[in-house]
Amino acid sequence: MSKGGNILRLIDIVLILLFGFISISEVSQRSRIRLAESTETPQSPPDQEAIIVVGISPEGSYLVGNESNALTSLQELQDYLLGEKRKAVQTNKSVRVRVRPNWNTPIEHAMMVAAVCDQLQLAKGLDVRRIAGNGGN
Repeated sequence: MSKGGNILRLIDIVLILLFGFISISEVSQRSRIRLAESTETPQSPPDQEAIIVVGISPEGSYLVGNESNALTSLQELQDYLLGEKRKAVQTNKSVRVRVRPNWNTPIEHAMMVAAVCDQLQLAKGLDVRRIAGNGGN
C-alpha cells in the first residue's frame, strides 16, 4: 500500500475516534451562576416534584426559567413563584424552590428569597456544589 493510502486510513481512524468521543461526551448548559462549594452536603437523587430554580447574581437580580429571565425585584420574583405554584397545583405536583446564589452573592439576597418562599409556603433549599474534600478535616 502507498503512503497516501496509509495516511487516508490514519485520517479515517482519527475521525472515527473523534466522532466516538463526541457521541459519548456529556453535553451540559453553561450556567452564569457559580455555586459555593461544600464537602459536608451528602449527594442524593433528585426528588419527583416540580423544581423551580432561582439563581441569584452578585448584583441581586434573580434568574429564573433556566436563567433565561432576569427579575430585578422581589415583587417580580414573588409573582413568578406564585404563578409557578399555581401551575404545579393544577397538575397535582408538589413544589420545591432551589435557591442558587452565585458564590460571591451576599447572603442577604438568598435570605430574602427564602423569606418569599416562606410567605408562599414553598419548600426551599440552598444549592451548593459538592467538592472532593479530606473527610471534613
